[in-house]
Amino acid sequence: MTTELQSSNVRSIFLLGATGYVGGQVLVSLAHDFPSFPIRALARNITPPKLTQLRALHSKLEVVEGSLSDHNVIEAEAKNADIVINVAAAGDTDSVNAIIRGLQQRSRSYTPTVPPIYIHMSGTGIMGDNARGELIVPDRLWVDTEFDLENIKTKLLTKACEAIVDAGKNGEIRTMIVFPGLIYGIGPGIQKISLPHRFYLNLAAQAGHSGSFGPGRNIAGLVHLKDVASAVSAVLEGALNGGKVGEKIGEGKEGIYFVLSKYMLSMMEFSNIVGDTLFKQGLISKTGSSPFSASIADKAGPFGYNIFGSSQFCRAERLTKELGWSAEHTETESLYDSLPKEIELAVKEMGLQFPKI
Repeated sequence: MTTELQSSNVRSIFLLGATGYVGGQVLVSLAHDFPSFPIRALARNITPPKLTQLRALHSKLEVVEGSLSDHNVIEAEAKNADIVINVAAAGDTDSVNAIIRGLQQRSRSYTPTVPPIYIHMSGTGIMGDNARGELIVPDRLWVDTEFDLENIKTKLLTKACEAIVDAGKNGEIRTMIVFPGLIYGIGPGIQKISLPHRFYLNLAAQAGHSGSFGPGRNIAGLVHLKDVASAVSAVLEGALNGGKVGEKIGEGKEGIYFVLSKYMLSMMEFSNIVGDTLFKQGLISKTGSSPFSASIADKAGPFGYNIFGSSQFCRAERLTKELGWSAEHTETESLYDSLPKEIELAVKEMGLQFPKI
């Protein structure tokens, strides 16, 4: 990716999720790829040390006090932004609608119209097959260049994506949605470990062992955190400058970008790595893993089985074909190398207490 834009215009960015796991890495990528673009970042309860951490990631950052429930704040900020990037809660429909309202007002205030850009992050988990830990023959392989949200309307977390695609139909807003697979890697920002990993470790601490949802034969596609952030930059650069040959990139209904590498693993492999790491730390009494009991798995609710008990048979084509992106960091640091370090750090930061062995 080039680090300088063909366009000399400086664009303002409103970022949601800056204090999160993905958001910290996105700030680093934006600082590298779009150094002249100032960022206003929504954040709550920001202390001077946290503000210092954020500005170490991006020097042109200003913090807007607020949370995802502050819809008036979000709408007002979106109205004043050329670009909105949302890597906060993927399925928070109310905050998404506030972004859309603000961007629509911005678009309608220009003559001639200069459509603002909205890049949203969801995840391939919404295409989960509800296999409950089994490896079942897929009904279909999801390919982003052929993907239609109409095919998964009954799945979790689709309403926000549907609203975004609808908002991009009439040309007022240019919308793109990125769908990463299972993200790994230690983040550079305030939140260094992914929410699913932290969620999983809480369950392991309650169970006293590493476990799977069902037999753990289901599989997930992998992608390194740095590749997820570089995909966001690639989509933004494509929206501003065109794709590999200067053509308009996919947006709206065609603005679906899966973010995946060529690598996949079973959730039993994942849970075995966690179990071996916790055993080496003296926190559990056996290596590897075994299925979580129903009492533990049920505490996770639909999120647990959807993320850790489903397979997502997906293939990413649009990023590579249209934008020349590749999962280069996934190639150089595998999950097998990274996950033990993530687990050790997460246990320390979260202060997890395991049953005494």
